[in-house]
Amino acid sequence: MSDSGIEYLSQLITPNTCGIVWLTDDLLDYQSPGAYEVNYLLNGSLTRSLAENDHEDKFSTNFFLGDSFGKPFFVTHTVIKTKDDFKLVFEPLNVAKPFMREGSQVYILNKSKNTANINVLKELKSKHKNVTFEHLTI
Repeated sequence: MSDSGIEYLSQLITPNTCGIVWLTDDLLDYQSPGAYEVNYLLNGSLTRSLAENDHEDKFSTNFFLGDSFGKPFFVTHTVIKTKDDFKLVFEPLNVAKPFMREGSQVYILNKSKNTANINVLKELKSKHKNVTFEHLTI
């Protein structure tokens, strides 16, 4: 959670990047790993969403839509507590499907320790063959 993380991320996001799949162990909050950087990419909509839902139920899957290089840019978020929870990753990705252009790139921001026994890259590629998935480390 630093300006260097934002600088690094800004260099990776290109016109070919259509989104990020973000995985965490817990529900979203201001201190979630990667929140600072994701909020930057979404022009503050993450913190606005957290503020609006501060006293309401929080969700185990989230979908955010912004733009990058004049094209739609999505961030999906899923809480992974158990191996079975990984199935939830595909719900917000189905919402993002119209924004996944043929040959575009989707980064995986995996901050979940609970995915240690899951080949995240393989699972995502098996369901969405038209895009390139790549791990993102910030």
